[in-house]
Amino acid sequence: MVKFNKYVQIGQPTALAAGQETAIIKAAKKYKNIVVVLEDMGIPGLDWFKINAPERIIECGVAEANGAVVAGALAAEGLTPIIYSFTFACVSRAYNQIRQSILVDHFNVKIMGRESWGEFGISHQVVETIGSLRVLPNLVILNPADIVETEKAIIAMTDYIGPVFFRAETLNPLKIYTDDYPFEIGKASVIKNGKDATIIAAGYMVTEAIRAVDILERDGLDVGIVNMSTLKPLDEKAIIKAAAETRAIVTAENGTIIGGLGEGVAAILAENMPAALVRFGIEDEFGQSANTNIERDDLKVHFGLTPEDLAVSVKECIAKRDKFKLQRK
Repeated sequence: MVKFNKYVQIGQPTALAAGQETAIIKAAKKYKNIVVVLEDMGIPGLDWFKINAPERIIECGVAEANGAVVAGALAAEGLTPIIYSFTFACVSRAYNQIRQSILVDHFNVKIMGRESWGEFGISHQVVETIGSLRVLPNLVILNPADIVETEKAIIAMTDYIGPVFFRAETLNPLKIYTDDYPFEIGKASVIKNGKDATIIAAGYMVTEAIRAVDILERDGLDVGIVNMSTLKPLDEKAIIKAAAETRAIVTAENGTIIGGLGEGVAAILAENMPAALVRFGIEDEFGQSANTNIERDDLKVHFGLTPEDLAVSVKECIAKRDKFKLQRK
C-alpha cells in the first residue's frame, strides 16, 4: 500500500469550482478593494458579488484585450482586479496587453484562466498556456492539484502583491490534501518520497501521478511524487533534492512539454544536479475537442497521458539513469 507524507489523505475525485467559489468570496470579504473583471462569462462566487457588492463587478464583454487594460488601470488606482475567463481568451487574445499594461509595471492583477481537458475543441483547449506565460517577467503562475490546494492558493494569490496567473482547471482531480495543509507560493509539496524515481507534476497530473505510483508499486518500484503547484517561480531546492535522491525525474503536465514544467525542470537539473529526465505531456500538437468524461478519457489515451503511460515513462527514466550510471544518494 502506498504510504504518503503528512497532510496527504487521498479521497474521491472532487470538482474544483466549489473551492474556487469559497476562496474568492472569502478573499472579497477580506479585501474590499477586490473587483472582478469579466469578459462575457461569470466567475465562481458571482452571485455573492451581485447581492453584496454589485459595484465591484466590471463587465468588459468579448473584448479580452480591453479587459486586461482595464484591469491594469484599476490596479494603478489601488484596486485588486481578478480577471476570469477561458485561457484562450483572457491570455491568448490579450497577451500583449498583459505584458504592457500589467506586467511591465508589476500591477496587482490576478488572472484566472479557465481550462478543461478537451473543452470546446482546438479554439478553447489551449495546451501552450504555461509555456507562453513562463517567459513573461514579473508573473507568478499557480496550478493547484486539488480542491483544498485550490482554495488555499486563491487566498495566497490575493494576499500576494503582484501579478498572478491562476490556472483554473475544470477537471475533477482526487482530493489529495487534509484541510490543515499549509500552502505557500513558490514552495513545492512532497506528496510521497521515493528511492527509485520521482514524478514532478502539476495540476490534474498530480492525480494521474498518484495513480501511476500505485501501478509502479505493484511492480516493486518505490516512486516519489512532488506537486509543483507553483510553476513560476519553480522550487529549485525541491527539484535538486529529488534529483539527488533518485537521479531519475519524470515531469508530468497537462499541456505541451515545449516551454512548460519539463523544460523548467530540465534547466535546473542541467545547471545543478545531473539526472535522467523524461518529459511527460503533450507533444508538439494542438489540443482536441471532448465534451464528456468518456471523450476526455479517450483523449488521454490519444495523447498518451494515462496513468499506465506515465508508469511506462517512469520505467524508461529509470533505465536511462542506469544506462548513464548516475549514482543516487
